[in-house]
Amino acid sequence: MKKLICHGISQLIFFTFVNLVFAQNEPFSMRVVNPGYQLNSGWELTWGPDDSLWVTENFAYKVDRINPADGGKTLLLDLSGAKDFTNPPKWPQGGLMGMALHPTMYSEWPNPSKPWIYLAYVFHYAGSTGCSDGSGACNFNTKIVRYDYNRSTHSLSNQKIIIQTLNGSNDHNSGRLTIGNIGGTSYLFYTIGDMGAGQFNNISRTNNAQSRDVLEGKVLRFNLEPDGDVSATDQWIPNDNPYTDAGSKVTAVWSWGHRNPQGIAFGTNGMLYSCEHQDKSDDEINIIENGRNYGWPKLSGYCDGNYNGLNLANQLVVSEQTNCAALNSKDPIYTLFTAADPASLGSDYLTWPTVAPSSIEVYEKNLIPNWNRSLLVTSLKAGKIFRLHLNAAGTMVTDTSTVPVMRNQGRYRDLCISPDGLKIYVACDISGQTSGPTGSFNGGGTPPPNAGRILEFSYLGPVLSINPNYIRNVTGNASIKVFPNPASNILQVISIRNITKPLYYMLYDAAGKLLLSGKSINNNFSINVEKIEKGIYLFKLYNAYYVNLKTESIVIN
Repeated sequence: MKKLICHGISQLIFFTFVNLVFAQNEPFSMRVVNPGYQLNSGWELTWGPDDSLWVTENFAYKVDRINPADGGKTLLLDLSGAKDFTNPPKWPQGGLMGMALHPTMYSEWPNPSKPWIYLAYVFHYAGSTGCSDGSGACNFNTKIVRYDYNRSTHSLSNQKIIIQTLNGSNDHNSGRLTIGNIGGTSYLFYTIGDMGAGQFNNISRTNNAQSRDVLEGKVLRFNLEPDGDVSATDQWIPNDNPYTDAGSKVTAVWSWGHRNPQGIAFGTNGMLYSCEHQDKSDDEINIIENGRNYGWPKLSGYCDGNYNGLNLANQLVVSEQTNCAALNSKDPIYTLFTAADPASLGSDYLTWPTVAPSSIEVYEKNLIPNWNRSLLVTSLKAGKIFRLHLNAAGTMVTDTSTVPVMRNQGRYRDLCISPDGLKIYVACDISGQTSGPTGSFNGGGTPPPNAGRILEFSYLGPVLSINPNYIRNVTGNASIKVFPNPASNILQVISIRNITKPLYYMLYDAAGKLLLSGKSINNNFSINVEKIEKGIYLFKLYNAYYVNLKTESIVIN
């Protein structure tokens, strides 16, 4: 830090700004979910429909199902034999990467009509002169596939290939998958980076982020199932994707001009948010829009000119402002963080203001004060989870904070949020400082804290205070009964049929503190409240999608 500040007043001002990222005092506890073993390493972490954590191990090429209560692990799939390399000269960045579960896995659980799991993994080492000694590019191929999930055997089978011609690299593979609704139809989205073209051993590799027909440096969109087109490969490509190639065939490209987008998630507002690694500064938080160009490598971050006269991906940037206008590029909604003069930052990447954002989730629960409508972004380099609070429209970051207990506990790769909104689960890399070409297979250096672990951060404070007038004006489905009221020992819940399970219930005191919570896979169930002190409480019932079904004032005497 001292080395950077001495470069001038502008940098002093910049780092003063960075330090204004607020540290919130929300009370969280931390617990290691899997203290008895390490994952190698957790790349994608998803809350499954069966109240378990689903995770992909990128080096081990395994898909696991983990009990968050005791860390018990079930192997769903072993893909270690599905790749044609065991010890390549350079390991591909990632390996087994993204995972997404079909929406019916949640909405129709426990008997989904489409029990499909989507995965992305590097499967082929294509070789390259100079890969072995690090002087040349390392070429791989990546595929996206779909599997069927067997709930009885907890296994994945019946692989169907969506695409297997994606390029891969030892740098900037990105590799995130998510599913979102566009115009009433759900689609699969995939992030693919620029392969590290223009830097390190990929210095001579052509950067194709601005070449629309080359699937590098893009966000791609696919169908969740074949659409009936004649060509097998075309069946997975939505016919209304924005671009066609030189042969007039619709391509998978949804947006372009990306460097290394390692996080992607939909909000309930229909917006697709992403976080993206940039160069020495300006890690980006973007809203991904159909057919938009995001500028790389003609610019980085905002169209502010801070890279004018400098190189990006080994290409001279004469004017970011001119490039922005020519490309009609879309600005990020936020950066982590912008340096006024990137040229003065030196060569030590650990001191650059970039944080290496590795995943993103949208927190949309009105529970933790000031957290509703927030983006949660994990960082590899900073060892923090950044909470970026959005405006009502979801288009602007209004404030930023980090939670002290979540700092420096590991090299954070991915996170997911429990359905009750009170627990944050984080997957930590087994090694680091970096998984790119500046490290080695094991990342180089001393292993980070909690290597290969999953961390559980539980919120302990009060939820948003309950207005006494509000608890008299209860809401919910009149067909759902909660009785007796007043109650003394047992509270009975009778709900209606065809509600998506499990049902989640919560009991709050008048200050908004959560006193009791649980779940049921049955329509009718009972809750023991004999240990709850006498008073007036607020009862809430949610379905599996966390939609509030019933809110009622309950008296316990």
